Amino acid sequence: MRKMRAAQISLLAVLFSSSTFVAHADPTPAPSPTSSSAIDVYKAAVEQFKRDREEFAAAMRDRAQKIRLINQTFDLAVKKARQDSRTAMQVAVKPEQKSAVNTNLKSTITNAIIAREGALLELGEPPVPPTEPVRPAKNSPMMKDGGAKKNR
Repeated sequence: MRKMRAAQISLLAVLFSSSTFVAHADPTPAPSPTSSSAIDVYKAAVEQFKRDREEFAAAMRDRAQKIRLINQTFDLAVKKARQDSRTAMQVAVKPEQKSAVNTNLKSTITNAIIAREGALLELGEPPVPPTEPVRPAKNSPMMKDGGAKKNR
């Protein structure tokens, strides 16, 4: 009986002693004021990025509309020149007249190309898209090892 009692006491001692050594996590540190200000700066940068992105999209739409208008004007000029050339070809009888009509068509198309290229150059460079702000680094205790994964 004494052995049984001694075994029970030693078992209880082991159970109570092991429960007193329960692992406790370190309390999470309060965020430093610099991290909250970094987050505020990041949020302000994100808002500015959103406004810049909307302005960029509007500028790109405006540019695309202007390019469309320039191309339509060019197409109309070329179509008109070809139509005038067809009409003049029907009237032309001599080879010199036909040659003059073809030369006139080519020069008219060349002038339309030059006008189109000039109008595109007047638009200038396309707008530069805004760059998205970089998130501030998180100060988590899990990243103390530089983000390397532990081998388990």
